[in-house]
Amino acid sequence: MRLIAFKPALWPVLLFLASSLLPAGCSVPRVIILHDPLTAEDHEQLGRIYEGQGKSDLAVVQYQEAVKKDRKRVSSLLLLGDLSFRISDYVQAESAYRQAIDLDPGNGDVRNNLAWVYIRTGRKLEIATEHVIEAMKLNPAHRPFYLDTLGVILLKQGNAGDAVTALKEAVATLPGDDRELLSQAQGHLADACRAAGNDGCYYEAVKHQRDLFRKPD
Repeated sequence: MRLIAFKPALWPVLLFLASSLLPAGCSVPRVIILHDPLTAEDHEQLGRIYEGQGKSDLAVVQYQEAVKKDRKRVSSLLLLGDLSFRISDYVQAESAYRQAIDLDPGNGDVRNNLAWVYIRTGRKLEIATEHVIEAMKLNPAHRPFYLDTLGVILLKQGNAGDAVTALKEAVATLPGDDRELLSQAQGHLADACRAAGNDGCYYEAVKHQRDLFRKPD
């Protein structure tokens, strides 16, 4: 992720200077900001910087503030949804992704991300399937990624046979240079093969997964 340089507002700088002039042991007087001088874009950029620094809690607050400033700002909703998913706040992730879909219904990737929220929570798997199928129609170029998602959903629904079919196509068509993603997909395929009672398929998927990170002799 490329961070965008953020030009801070003046009042945080003034508070810092004021604190440095106080005698030791004194605290900065509590200041109540009646008007937030930052725009939605400012909050989003600040959130990106915090996220890049690993300060997820501060980044979430900034993305939330960006959405409050502009409830139709899809980029802020996506950032909020993605970060909430990574920190396992699935309630907030679902809310952010659903709002983003309402504003940008043609975005297949958001539908795929929302499906993963339902996968992680084990809820609304039928709705997750609908979103993934719609995503394939909206963005055929990302079909391999969506097939991986669909395969995991099918496996969770107890349909191991169809899961194997979807995941085999996924691993065969995913970009070969993304070893991390391929490894995850091969792991999903191995799980599906084992659930389907197909030992040959299972051992082959495990072998391919190991080979991805094996150092050449």
